[in-house]
Amino acid sequence: IFILSTPYNSKAAMTTVQPIDVFSSETLLQINQASSASGPDHSIIKGRHGYTHYVVDGYSTSRKLVILSHGIGTSQRSYQDLVNRLVDSGFSTLRYDFFGHGYSKYDGDMWFDYTPDVFVDQLEDVLDHVTAGDGKYKEQCLTAIVGHSTGALAAIHSVDRWAMEGANERAIPKIVLLAPALWANKPFVAKVADKIPRLMTFLFKNIKLVKNLIGESYIENMDSAFASDESTGTYIYDTKKRSMTDKYRRLFGSVKGVNEHPFLAAGIVGINGHMIRGDLLSGHRKTFLKVLEKSKTDTLFVWGSLDCSVPIKDHVETVRKWEMDHDSLKLTVADGLGHELLCENSDMIADHILPFLQG
Repeated sequence: IFILSTPYNSKAAMTTVQPIDVFSSETLLQINQASSASGPDHSIIKGRHGYTHYVVDGYSTSRKLVILSHGIGTSQRSYQDLVNRLVDSGFSTLRYDFFGHGYSKYDGDMWFDYTPDVFVDQLEDVLDHVTAGDGKYKEQCLTAIVGHSTGALAAIHSVDRWAMEGANERAIPKIVLLAPALWANKPFVAKVADKIPRLMTFLFKNIKLVKNLIGESYIENMDSAFASDESTGTYIYDTKKRSMTDKYRRLFGSVKGVNEHPFLAAGIVGINGHMIRGDLLSGHRKTFLKVLEKSKTDTLFVWGSLDCSVPIKDHVETVRKWEMDHDSLKLTVADGLGHELLCENSDMIADHILPFLQG
């Protein structure tokens, strides 16, 4: 059961802060090195639950705004190639880092419960700030939320809350769900954590050798997250798969001379235990069906034909039935792509998304 948070006037509470006000110089250097970055790409705001790093691209008062919500373990930078296509096609984009990811930091114990409410609160805060808080973007027309995997669940729960609240200023005409984590084929460590989340969080937090399993498990899961040829077993996008594996080896401190990202492991555990835990996924599906039935939002569901992380072969007929029952839902299967479809071929994804957004 997902309980709505208490109504909150986030517009009155938003403040922009400097990185030095959020991170110690040592922590900022650690994030930069682990991320192969030189610092935040844009601004950081202080909201209800912590500090959110966000980026706006293609700003113009005549452009429609598309929100981009990333998946577990990655950051807003995963959308860079798609952003280029969206901006070239006349849209503005707003992307942001989840807490514990990139340059966003939870305000409190970093081993926190990353629930659907926290996801929606965070998005509300950054959206209210960007569209009204500083006045600069207030004339933007919010067009859509695009969410990948866990980010797609954040989009579903946001539309659900705002539809129930009648929040016209946040009405979302369209959502794009890229391989939404409505089902999950998880690695062994994540499955164990699903069964005993509190105990595993305690062990991850307090025992270094156990904590190391988070990064090892995440990297292991990438083996099934990328599409492979069904006859040969070779990766279709092998170069991109190897590049992303190297990226995450660095983020998790597996590269000599590079310390791990200081918050990422905790952020992943918080999401796995309180957003995509196995017994919670049926609740997300029920919420999605409620959105299809109750809201006025049109939905594009994009799924890689070789997705094994959210197994398309096991569940595509369920989504096809939903599509038949709801005129507002359209399913598109991206041929030859896996769960990491944005990394594999962002141009193909843009070709699927743009007609829907422009229609």
